[in-house]
Amino acid sequence: MTNNEKKNNIVLIGFMGSGKTVVGRTLAGLLDYDFVDTDEQIRQVTGLTLPQLFRKHGEIRFRSEEELVVKRTAAKQKQVIATGGSLTPMAKNFDLLRQNGWFVLLSADPQTILSRISRKNDRLLLCGKPDLPSLENMVREREEAYRQTADFIVDTTKMGVEDAAAAIARQYRAYAAGE
Repeated sequence: MTNNEKKNNIVLIGFMGSGKTVVGRTLAGLLDYDFVDTDEQIRQVTGLTLPQLFRKHGEIRFRSEEELVVKRTAAKQKQVIATGGSLTPMAKNFDLLRQNGWFVLLSADPQTILSRISRKNDRLLLCGKPDLPSLENMVREREEAYRQTADFIVDTTKMGVEDAAAAIARQYRAYAAGE
């Protein structure tokens, strides 16, 4: 594969609360890439939070908006793309992103995820007070598919944002250099 064929978008995948947005912003700054958060794009287009969009218009509308955002985003170059936690590897959106995307899985243990998402009330799948056993089940259900999709994996459980972004930047530069 020549450098011209290298994938030049970095696509961050993983469960909600794994750090995709915060690590993504930092990583984009390190690489001088644009940062795109697909959930934020949906919020901007619809004027609704994701839970509001689901309550008002349902999952079909949400998935339609998500697909439009992914199509628009996947066509651009030199971006760090934080995918929504509800975007699953089996979705056709992953195929669109894969065309020019180098995939990084951000993972964290369920207790850490629970701590992180409990601070926010705009989480799509876990509105309200999630409990650890149900969260563990959801993480377990998706983790293997995420791992199979990933080109690189970073566990953010005990890693700071800057360290995670730097590790991804190093690995991506090595990939882009053909190492």
